[in-house]
Amino acid sequence: MSPFEYALGLISILMSLALADVVMSLHRLLRHRDTVKWDGRVLVAAVLVILEVIRIWFAQWTLRDAEVALGFPVYLFLFTHILLLVLTAAACLPDEVGEGCDLSAFHEKNRRYFWGAFATTQGAYFFGWFIFGGSQSAVGGTVGAIDWFRMIAPLAAFVLLAFVRNRVLDYAIPLALIAFYALRYWPQTLSG
Repeated sequence: MSPFEYALGLISILMSLALADVVMSLHRLLRHRDTVKWDGRVLVAAVLVILEVIRIWFAQWTLRDAEVALGFPVYLFLFTHILLLVLTAAACLPDEVGEGCDLSAFHEKNRRYFWGAFATTQGAYFFGWFIFGGSQSAVGGTVGAIDWFRMIAPLAAFVLLAFVRNRVLDYAIPLALIAFYALRYWPQTLSG
């Protein structure tokens, strides 16, 4: 086992907790599906969280050849970033589901916390990318406008969603991010 694979183990466990929380919350909703008042905004947000967890886990592999990634400061940052992602995942669906669960009411009550947590997670990701060398392409390749866009646009979008109540934006922004991430990362592989 390489040092990177060893370090990735704890990060993978945290990411598994994030996915497990979303899956278990969705399971509870589906078990009570007949009495749940569904709201697609919550489900779209949950899909975005799942994609974000997978995207970030996948992105960790790009650090495998970067010596800086094995240092304590970077590892502590990665650990903290993933903890923020776990909090975001835990907030995307209700923990308690019973008779008459209303996802619209959940969305309104939870929106600032959820999108604020997502903004904080994205802000941490941007901070780490900028401070630890991603913005200077320390891990290879070149950095262009699309890289700056993929860092700043989600952060701005999540802040906007936390403070602006607009049903169209509640659907459009997460769906646009899902489409962007899918198109951006679809051709990438773990092999190179």
